[in-house]
Amino acid sequence: MSACIRADGLSLDVPIYLQRERRGAGWKDLLLGAAFDPPKRRMVRLLEDVSFEIGEGDRLAILGRNGAGKSTLLRVLNRVYQPTSGELLVSGSCQALLNMGLGLNSEGTVRENIFLRGVAMGLKSAFLSRHVASILEFSGLQDKANHRLYTLSSGQRIRLGFAISTSVQHDIMLMDEWVGTGDADFMARAKERMQSRVGGSKIVLLASHSISLLNDICNKGIVLEQGRLVHAGDIRSALKAYHALMSDMRERRQAALRQEEAAAPVYGRVATLVERGDGFLVVEGWCVDGEGAFPESLVLELHGEQYVAEEVVRISRPDVMRQFGLVRDDCGFRARFNLPGVFATAQLAGIQVHAGNSPGRKGGPLQIAPGVFA
Repeated sequence: MSACIRADGLSLDVPIYLQRERRGAGWKDLLLGAAFDPPKRRMVRLLEDVSFEIGEGDRLAILGRNGAGKSTLLRVLNRVYQPTSGELLVSGSCQALLNMGLGLNSEGTVRENIFLRGVAMGLKSAFLSRHVASILEFSGLQDKANHRLYTLSSGQRIRLGFAISTSVQHDIMLMDEWVGTGDADFMARAKERMQSRVGGSKIVLLASHSISLLNDICNKGIVLEQGRLVHAGDIRSALKAYHALMSDMRERRQAALRQEEAAAPVYGRVATLVERGDGFLVVEGWCVDGEGAFPESLVLELHGEQYVAEEVVRISRPDVMRQFGLVRDDCGFRARFNLPGVFATAQLAGIQVHAGNSPGRKGGPLQIAPGVFA
């Protein structure tokens, strides 16, 4: 039977429970609030109208930022979650490397957990009985076979889960990140087995942030954003769409930061012209932002050009500290601006000095004392 995966309009809604914020004077208030103010149930959509189809020989990369829905989609394909709407066809035996600890019981022995995990994967007891020795050997836990699972280290548990999960070859392999943990000897064996299992699978789906790994293994790709499929195509076009999406998000974040900074209140005044010469200017004043901190950036604007302060020395201004109720008094400054091509005799009419909260970025304007640049 040929292997294939076809998803048509998959959507997934799950309930979440939100507790109203409570403020109690003591534990009794909190207890009564918990008893008589239960959390509210609300449905959220994790996947929305996701459609794609892949067949034998395809290696599909699932791309997206954290929280985009990659792991959720893999769990829907593995039948961990039942989609709320849409149709899903998975033809062929499926192996999922999503949660290495699924089906393990801390109170059981290592040998017992091989059967527990194997049954959770859908393997037959007869098959597991024949492969117990090889699983113990691969994981390096022969001498721990009759030990309780809770006595093992986290690394040993991962080795056991990996050995069980990859003990049989399936038609379809679902992976949430490439397995990359353990000592050097185990990693060499794990890498060899992973390559063997990937090579022997008819279909592979891999969600990872490793672009080089996806580029080496996959021939197709899809891009998810907020649970929606925003691109599907060959791996090169998918990687290009993913990078374009991330670049657009970075630009929007930077624009939001710039807008937030421009709106942030900055108080200050340029009070004194200390020194003036060909190509430079030294001024004194004070400035403080809305949180009572000294802004990180001073920028001078003259004739449409902007010049970042080359040197800023903070000086004591106890009068400003008292006026604004500040914790520290070093809110004054002496700043030197280099102004190439501006001569000492040139008129400085229209000059502005700005203070901002990002290095080298123009922020709120400072007042200019009368006569300073006259």
